[in-house]
Amino acid sequence: MGIFDKSRFIFLQDHIQDGSKKPLNDEDEKYLNMLFIINNLRRKYGKDNAIAFVTKLEEKISRQRANEMYQESINLFYANDSIERDAHRNMMYDDLLKAANVVLATATNSKDMEVYGDLMTKAAKIKGLDQPDPVKVPTELYQRNIKIYSLNPKSINIEPVNRQALADKIDSLDELKERDKKRLKQDAQIIEIDFIEMYGNQEAEIGLE
Repeated sequence: MGIFDKSRFIFLQDHIQDGSKKPLNDEDEKYLNMLFIINNLRRKYGKDNAIAFVTKLEEKISRQRANEMYQESINLFYANDSIERDAHRNMMYDDLLKAANVVLATATNSKDMEVYGDLMTKAAKIKGLDQPDPVKVPTELYQRNIKIYSLNPKSINIEPVNRQALADKIDSLDELKERDKKRLKQDAQIIEIDFIEMYGNQEAEIGLE
C-alpha cells in the first residue's frame, strides 16, 4: 500500500492542534508535505490543476483519492469555524487577484482586458468593495444624556438666593393679598407648604365648600 492510499488527515489534524510536540515519521511527514503542495497549487493554479498534478505522481494516486486529499488540504488549513467565512473569502479574493494579474500581464487584446475586468469585479464583490461603507452614527445620538435634578443651586455652581431678601420683596408688594404672598413664599421655598390649607383653598376657588 502506498503512502497516499490511506488518509492520515485525522492524525495530522490532531498533531497540529496538539502543538506538533512530537516529530512525525517519514510517511506522515510526506503526507503532510503533499497537502501543503496541493494547497499551494490550488492557490496558484486552481483546483483542477492541483488534482491533476497529484494524479500524475509516481505513486499513481487515483483521481478520487486526489480529490479527497484536496478536500483534506482545505480542511487542514482552513478548519477554524470561527473564521471560516472570512478565511474562504480572503482565499478566493487572493486567487482572483492573482488570476487577474496573470491576465493583465499577458493580455494582447480587448477580450483579455474584459476577462481582467471581470476578475477584478468578482474580487471586489467577494471583499464587499462594491457595497457602500456603513454609515457611522454620531456618538452623541446613542449616548444617554445624564440629567441631574437638584433643589440646591450650588450643585450647578449658582449662588443660592437670599430668601430673606426675597421674602421682604414679596411683603412689599402691597397690591397682593396676604394669601397670594404666602403662596409666592411657598413656591420660592421660603416657608413650608401647608398642603391641607392649599387643598382647602382650591376647594374654595372651585366652589366646593
